[in-house]
Amino acid sequence: MKKLEALVFAFRKAIELAKDNNEPGCFFRKFPTGQCGHTSDMLAQLLIDNGIGPVRYINGTYYGENGSVMQAHTWLVVENLVIDITADQFRYHAEPLTNNIPVYIGPMNKYYQLFDTTHGSDHEHFGLEQQWTNYHELKMWYKTILKYM
Repeated sequence: MKKLEALVFAFRKAIELAKDNNEPGCFFRKFPTGQCGHTSDMLAQLLIDNGIGPVRYINGTYYGENGSVMQAHTWLVVENLVIDITADQFRYHAEPLTNNIPVYIGPMNKYYQLFDTTHGSDHEHFGLEQQWTNYHELKMWYKTILKYM
């Protein structure tokens, strides 16, 4: 657990340092807003590279009370712990989506239960895969982040 926590917090910090250093790419400029999927992919790679797994990739959608408000979000699960380093992208959203926690490692809670995963994704993550259309971009960002760790 200590190794997992150390890696996750170091990864978030490295992304922030890269962003502060004006590394090229829209990922860094916009982080954490709208970057939960890419971040989860790269964080999964880091965990796998460090012998932590299996890693599950979870994507869900929040539907407001009338079903018209939609917001997607992605996070990882390892050993039944939610790992989310982008939830603070919702810091300015209205309740119940408001979240100002930059790094969450813990059990599934009411916040994550807000997101319906039945039409999203819940699968084991095997790391960045070359057949992905955005593989080279993700790999470049991942290597940049690692320079700051």
